[in-house]
Amino acid sequence: MLRWKRLAAILSLLYVVVLLASCRMPEPVLAPGRPAMAVDSSTVYVIRHGWHAGIAVRRDHLPAGSLPELEGVPETRYLEVGWGEKHYYPHPDPGVGTLLRAALWPTGSVVHAVSVSGSVEDAFPRQSIVRLQVGSEDLARLAAYLRASFATDEEGRAEPAAPGYYPDSRFFASPLRYHVFQNCNHWASEALEAAGCSTARWTALTVGRVLSQAADCGTRLR
Repeated sequence: MLRWKRLAAILSLLYVVVLLASCRMPEPVLAPGRPAMAVDSSTVYVIRHGWHAGIAVRRDHLPAGSLPELEGVPETRYLEVGWGEKHYYPHPDPGVGTLLRAALWPTGSVVHAVSVSGSVEDAFPRQSIVRLQVGSEDLARLAAYLRASFATDEEGRAEPAAPGYYPDSRFFASPLRYHVFQNCNHWASEALEAAGCSTARWTALTVGRVLSQAADCGTRLR
C-alpha cells in the first residue's frame, strides 16, 4: 500500500511539473514584419509558441486608455500578450529548482508583451495561429482582462520586470497569482472567454486545447 501511495505522489508531482513546463515559451524567434493586410476593428489572434499561447490585438483598434503604458514596448501595429510564472517564464535556462518551486505552491506571475510591426502571420511564420472576429463590446472586455493582468503604478504605467524574448518585447509584473489550477493555458482560455468565445477553462490543460477552443470560435490559419 505504501508503495502505491509513493507512486501516486510521484505521478501527481510529474503532472504538476508538466503543467508548469507547458507554460514555457521555447522558441524566441520573431521574424521581421511586413505590412499587414487590412483587418476590421475586432480581429484577435491566438498564437501557439511551443506549449504556450499568446493573444494578439491590433493596438489602434483598442478602446483609448484600455491598456497601461508599456515602457520599452514600441507603439506598433499589434501587441501580443502572454502570461506565466514570474521566475520560470522569463528565465532563459531555468533549473529544476526553479521548476519545482513554481510547481509546488502558489507564486507570482509576469506578463510578456511583444510589439509586432507587421502582420501577425508574418511575424510568427512557424507558429500555429487562430484568427477570431469579435464585436466591439467583446474587444473591450478582452482589453479589460489584459489590463487586469498588468500590475500598474499610480500613474497607470506597467511595472517592468525583466527583458523580453525579442528586441521589441518586455516582461512586466502581474498582480495575479500563479498555481497549478491557474496556469498560463487557463489564463489564455479565460482571455478567450472575455472575448466572447465560450470555453471550459478547467479543460484547458494544454496549449493544444486552447487553440482548439479558439478554432471553435474562429478560423485556424495554420
